[in-house]
Amino acid sequence: ETTNACGSCPRNTFTLSGATSIDDCTPCQNSGEYAKPGSGYCEKCSTGEYYDETANACGICPRNTYTLSGTIGVDGCTPCQNAGEYAKPGSGYCEKCPQYEEFDDLTGGCVCMTSFDRIGGTCTCKDGFTLMGTSCSPCELGKWKNESGVTSCTRCEDTLKGGITEFEGSMSQSSCICPRGFYDGGEGKCVEVKEGMNSEEVGMKLESVFLDPGFWRTNEKSEEVRECPIPDACIGGNETNVCREGHKGHYCATCKDGYSMDPFQVCKKCTATVVDSVLTVVAVILVVVLVLGLNYLMKKKFGREAKGKTVLKRCKNGIKIMFASGQITAALPTIIPAVALPKNFKTVVEASQLLNMNLFTFVPMGCFTEEFSYYMKTLALTVPVIVAVGGLISMGVVRKRPHLFTAAIAITYLTLPTITTTSFGLFPCEPFDDNTEMLRSDYDISCLANGRDVWVYYGYLMVGMFPIGVTLMYWLLLYRVKDKLKDEDRDNIENIRGLKFLWEPYKREFWWWEVFETARRLAMTGYLSTIEPGTFFQIGTGLFMSVIYGIALAWSRPFIEKRDNVIAVLSAVLLSLTFLSAFLMKSQKQVEDGYEANGIGVTLIALTVAIIITFVVYAWHSLNDLSKSSDTMAGDAFKNSIGTRSGSNMEGIDVNISFDSGLEMKERKRGSGFRSENPMHRHVEEEENEGKK
Repeated sequence: ETTNACGSCPRNTFTLSGATSIDDCTPCQNSGEYAKPGSGYCEKCSTGEYYDETANACGICPRNTYTLSGTIGVDGCTPCQNAGEYAKPGSGYCEKCPQYEEFDDLTGGCVCMTSFDRIGGTCTCKDGFTLMGTSCSPCELGKWKNESGVTSCTRCEDTLKGGITEFEGSMSQSSCICPRGFYDGGEGKCVEVKEGMNSEEVGMKLESVFLDPGFWRTNEKSEEVRECPIPDACIGGNETNVCREGHKGHYCATCKDGYSMDPFQVCKKCTATVVDSVLTVVAVILVVVLVLGLNYLMKKKFGREAKGKTVLKRCKNGIKIMFASGQITAALPTIIPAVALPKNFKTVVEASQLLNMNLFTFVPMGCFTEEFSYYMKTLALTVPVIVAVGGLISMGVVRKRPHLFTAAIAITYLTLPTITTTSFGLFPCEPFDDNTEMLRSDYDISCLANGRDVWVYYGYLMVGMFPIGVTLMYWLLLYRVKDKLKDEDRDNIENIRGLKFLWEPYKREFWWWEVFETARRLAMTGYLSTIEPGTFFQIGTGLFMSVIYGIALAWSRPFIEKRDNVIAVLSAVLLSLTFLSAFLMKSQKQVEDGYEANGIGVTLIALTVAIIITFVVYAWHSLNDLSKSSDTMAGDAFKNSIGTRSGSNMEGIDVNISFDSGLEMKERKRGSGFRSENPMHRHVEEEENEGKK
């Protein structure tokens, strides 16, 4: 059905002046144009828009599509074709995000790509990262970068030769460190650690080098690391103070105020040291009382004449041998401060310090005065001995008492190793890299100080008087009377009795052995102390000398008594095993209280006890032999007495004598003109007479 009215041109067609029919409506000809129903012209959507027929309005092209001059329908919006391009909704073109950015659908804008950071409005790599391909990657090990950007990382090798970084992504040059086994010497290169430096730490610098326990250096700038003569005194680490509590100075070898050294040169608090000293003094007093008591008992039992002297002689020689060996063992901590010995055997060595005849081993002088230096100690050890020996010799000459000469010789014998070691200790000085030079025997004393020459000359004097002079004196005294010493009746020769201390224990052909023994003792104390302490050469030399001495003893057997030869050989074996133990423990770096070390210590202790038991057993047998021989000697003497009184021989008399039952005598032949009687059992004779009556 037709209507008599005007109609609107349909969508996307138009007419300027009306039309007679719908067919006269002109379609929009240009791309992207549209016309609303009833429009008199075609129009275009704006850039980035499309005509939405449903809404009969322009719509915005969706994200990542565009149109330059509008389009019909959303499909007319052209997608962005190139990678990395994007278009915001309603865009007339595609655009690219800035470098290292990408479009974010959520924000509708460009954001930094993964691994990049926006720094100063630009996406780039942060400190410690560099561009690797299309992403930021951390600097590799051994490289660093301290600024943002895509520039390359700097190699540690360029600033610290041999340097590494501990982690990837290092952000500064200070991250460049030296690897394990090296340290930064401050000259732009990594230096291999020296002995005594910890090889497990990374990043060590010269001033922060970790020291192993038992090592020391003068200061934090020193590259010269030295092994401590007293390993226990140096605790290691990288702190300013690497010394054990109570220790200070070079090698941590001196004591702080309020501390004093024990025999193994470890500083202990004065309170503990004083207690130890008191106990030592008490022990010494007990030993002296014991010796005097035994001497009194033996004299009481055997008298002061021949029998008593024989007992004392037999005991004295064995004690002298053990004393000489024990004195060398006791001197080891002083001669070889770094000597490695089993901890359980160290207790025995410490207990034997009395044999050194060095009062200052037990008296903590550092607790009473700070002025008691090694020089003062030398004076205190040498002057009294010189005065005592000189006084005894003078009195011996004036009073013509041989035993005073013997006493003087005994004093030199007892004190010779200690004084020799102390005298030699006045010479060795040790230079350090801090322009100091210290006395090795006392690192508190500078060898560059004024007055040093006086003590060097005093040392020469003491060496001339003691190790050289005393040994030469022994030789001259013995050589002068060697013919008398070879005499079978030498015990009764008057003018050599004052020298009995030197020749009495030895066979006649070994009249010179005491000189050899003295030289051996001096070599194993004084000479060893001149070798660099704690070295394999020092310990090996001691081992060599002790072995040679043991062989010489076993071959020659110079002592008269078999017992003395056995004890001397066992003592030499003990000394050799002690040096061998120290050598093995140092080479194997064994711990002092480890299983193997304890086993070695038990062996050494057992041998020490065996020597003492051997001496006691022989001494006991000697006492028994003398007791038995006393009965026989008394019987012979009584028989001779009776024979003299009767004027006839003893053919008709039986005499039995015993210290238990007294004297018993019985007449075997009557009519001899001698009337027998028993003064100890007079009642027996009276009973016989009563029976006869």
